[in-house]
Amino acid sequence: MFKRSEKVQIHGVTFHGVISAKQKVALQEIANVTDEKDWDGLKGVYCLGSVKVQGKDVLGVYYGQFNDKLPKEKRKLQFEIDYVKYTVTECPIIFIDTTKNKKPHQFAFIILHELGHHVDRMSNGTLLKEGNRAHEMFANTYALEKYSKIEKYQTKKLKNIPFLEESLTQWNKTPHPGAYSLRVQIE
Repeated sequence: MFKRSEKVQIHGVTFHGVISAKQKVALQEIANVTDEKDWDGLKGVYCLGSVKVQGKDVLGVYYGQFNDKLPKEKRKLQFEIDYVKYTVTECPIIFIDTTKNKKPHQFAFIILHELGHHVDRMSNGTLLKEGNRAHEMFANTYALEKYSKIEKYQTKKLKNIPFLEESLTQWNKTPHPGAYSLRVQIE
């Protein structure tokens, strides 16, 4: 495990929370296959033991913006990770469930998927809607493009990712220079 005081960053974006040694290796792999510009504007990544959206457990969440209708003093998120309290007042941020994503390859894919939502929002001006097929497909395709460049993850099982099978079928129909052949298993 990381020491709580140890800062973990990818292209200037800080990861907060408790991250295992194997997940730390996955973060280095992610740093190697992503571009700095893809991380521009992201205010942080928070690795929690559990993530819920509207009461449902999820693997990760991209939180793009606060509701503009809220008064400024209420535009914040407060939570605790491993007895450390956080108050977030700036977006966009990413939340990752480190309990459901213990395996490094799943952890890496979910981070890349959520980063894909950030790239979609920043490059296309997309206002994201939870569960929207087009948004999920974009994030999956982005994640597949980057994930395919990490050779040791090529045959691993990925679990519970909406629209992944459809995204993988679509992705495999086009050539991807510099990518390894993807033989991931979907559960």
